[in-house]
Amino acid sequence: MHLAGKSVLITGGRRVGARLAMQLARRGAHVALSYFKSREPMEALAGQIKCLGVRSLAHQADLRQAADAEALVKATVETLGSLDVLVNMASEFHATPFDELTPEVFNEHLLGNLQPAFLTSLAASKVMRKQPVVDGLQGKIINFVDWAVDRPYRGFLPYMVAKGAVATLTKALAVELAPTISVNGIAPAMIDPPPNLSPEEIESIRQASPLERIGRPEDANNLVLYLLEGTDFTTGNIYRIDGGRFLGRD
Repeated sequence: MHLAGKSVLITGGRRVGARLAMQLARRGAHVALSYFKSREPMEALAGQIKCLGVRSLAHQADLRQAADAEALVKATVETLGSLDVLVNMASEFHATPFDELTPEVFNEHLLGNLQPAFLTSLAASKVMRKQPVVDGLQGKIINFVDWAVDRPYRGFLPYMVAKGAVATLTKALAVELAPTISVNGIAPAMIDPPPNLSPEEIESIRQASPLERIGRPEDANNLVLYLLEGTDFTTGNIYRIDGGRFLGRD
């Protein structure tokens, strides 16, 4: 897929997704962004994207709700002209000690992690399937998962289950939407540490990786670009980008 002139929707990407949006825009793609509460930074980002000579949109949506997901996709098509790529980044990440687990907490994680990917993919795929087939494709979907769904760590059971469900959703959608819409997943370890982590916590995570590095936004985003521009011959795959952390350390 050639990105110039294509329309991309990124959900929930405030940090890594913001960098991705700029990379896509520099390649000539039109970019729509969804946000839940972060209106000012996302509208500012949309303004920066427009300065690159492409169309952009920042749209508020609670992607736990089907109506909001459908409205987001509709606004994207109306503003950008089409929807060729969906990148699902919307997510919630909270620790939940096992002794504090409740059905309500479990359901909150499903709503915050699985529901947005499912609802937005469903709405987007309906639009994509009505578009012309170009070079065998009507669109691409990329879901962000988590490297640890295959090697869970303690204290995050609801999150792990929800992200594991997103991985399964990715594979199931790949079957349902073939052959004209590809669906793949990216499972990163820590990319661009959040500001609430201490230097000691970051160093501990770095040491847990065989490559002894913390990921940069470009590590994940360059993989997104490869899946969009570099190949049209993959679907239903989950690509770990974790510095080897899945392997563990002796």
